[in-house]
Amino acid sequence: MKRRSQAVETVNMREFDVAVIGGGIVGAGIAQDAASRGLSVVLIEKHDFASGTSSKTTKLIHGGLRYLEQLHFGLTKQLLHERALLEQLAPHLVRDFSFILPVLKDRKFFGFKAQLGLTLYDFLASDVMKDHKHSRLSQREVMESAPALSYNAIATGLKFHDCITDDARMVMEVIKSACQEGALAINYLEVRDFVRDGDRLVAIKCHDRYTGADMEIRAKAFVNAAGIWSDKLMKMIDPSWIDRCTPAKGIHIMVPQSAFETNTALFLPTKDGRYVFVVPWQRAVMIGTTDTSYEGDNNNPLATVDEVDYLISVVNSYTGKKQLSRADVIATWAGLRPLVGPPDKGDGKATSNISREHLIYVGPGKIVGLIGGKLTNYRIMADEVMSKVLAQHPDLAATAKPTRTSKMMLGGFTDKNEFLATTAQIAARARRLSIEPATLDHLIASYGKDADEILNYVETDPQLAERVCPDFPPIMAEIPFCVLNESAMSLEDILFRRMRLGMVHQGQCLDAGPKVANLVRTYLGWDENRARVELDTLQSIVAEHMQSSHTFESSHAFSSTPGT
Repeated sequence: MKRRSQAVETVNMREFDVAVIGGGIVGAGIAQDAASRGLSVVLIEKHDFASGTSSKTTKLIHGGLRYLEQLHFGLTKQLLHERALLEQLAPHLVRDFSFILPVLKDRKFFGFKAQLGLTLYDFLASDVMKDHKHSRLSQREVMESAPALSYNAIATGLKFHDCITDDARMVMEVIKSACQEGALAINYLEVRDFVRDGDRLVAIKCHDRYTGADMEIRAKAFVNAAGIWSDKLMKMIDPSWIDRCTPAKGIHIMVPQSAFETNTALFLPTKDGRYVFVVPWQRAVMIGTTDTSYEGDNNNPLATVDEVDYLISVVNSYTGKKQLSRADVIATWAGLRPLVGPPDKGDGKATSNISREHLIYVGPGKIVGLIGGKLTNYRIMADEVMSKVLAQHPDLAATAKPTRTSKMMLGGFTDKNEFLATTAQIAARARRLSIEPATLDHLIASYGKDADEILNYVETDPQLAERVCPDFPPIMAEIPFCVLNESAMSLEDILFRRMRLGMVHQGQCLDAGPKVANLVRTYLGWDENRARVELDTLQSIVAEHMQSSHTFESSHAFSSTPGT
């Protein structure tokens, strides 16, 4: 992946076959698909890659068990097949995980219905998954797996399997895969307008939010993968465009492992017909999600006190004497799902019944757009979008090759054998450098083959093996790697998306700010004023996120000189 400055210089020198607008999983997948066909591709994102919806999911690669209740059998089957394929394409990043659905003593009939649903779930995955069928657990087995649950409330349980990932890292790996095929990817490029030649779109007018410069990017075909911002983008082309996207808000909270003891993920049915996941992730416990309509700033959705209390109350309905409280919450975040449908009044009502199917359309100037979809089926959606693009542009179709994404491994690996051999070599090298096991697992799971590059920094400067935050595995050596190889341009980029510390423990993330800023200055040339702005921005972001769970006290006041 080119340095951002190099990519910006290159983008002005040519016309691309395809310009993709939106740096979430949808845009990343489309860029990868187009590049795999031998087309020249540029991907642009107005903020950071995966800064919107794609970093704020429940981190699951799954078939969507709850979609069966909506009779979305085709979608569920497609997702289950993609889950199996992604386990093969990204073995470092997509990992099998067991889930338990506890059955309460006063809801035994629901347990019977859930078992029927899981039987259908297994059937839909039967041709791609021979093992890991669901099973029924006794009360004792449920309690052994999740001691935090209430013995008096739980009757039995149902165990099933899905996969867990890191959504923002998934986006980054797909983008890097696209770049290996020749694509350019540039963050902090905001679309301001389109250039027409008759009824054709020929260029995008962009503003570089990092340098302040303006530029035009020329292309033959354009794709709108802007998610919840899709309608705004379309109105730049056609002011009469009718909105097609409904934003649905979902929040998550994080609590320490000590606050909720579990060895497995939990799938908790709620009294109001929803489901809440409790998932061990990144050495903490993630709880989510809500599903409500939203009317507010698409750029900055935040959890509210009521939403945090709702998740806590659901979990507490399954626990014993040890109950969660707001004081246990160490991080919150909120994301907006781009659902297909006309927007409602933003009255906070549930949006769980709105379809999770995606919509592909051709807009004015032959721009192709996509709304909706899931993290799990990004590859399928990308193929469908590019098929639509090629149908609109016969000149591109004449030279395009068949897509190869079903065979392209992520993480820099060429095949499963190389994955096994390379990770074994990385592990041996990490042991020689005295890298602790938790950090080694984190590096491989997050960066794949590039974990070896991060170890180069440790070998050059052993102090970079220091943890960024005391209770979590990421180390300082990741910072120069992310700046130089993954276009991380701010403290938020590094701490919230490249490393997930801002999503896991916002207090410790804030404490780490000065030493992270001090190291970044070396690589991005920040002066003291710029470092101060970055630290103030980080403090503001954390304060906004944490105000929903408890009053944020600015006890993390930074010293006057960053890094001291």
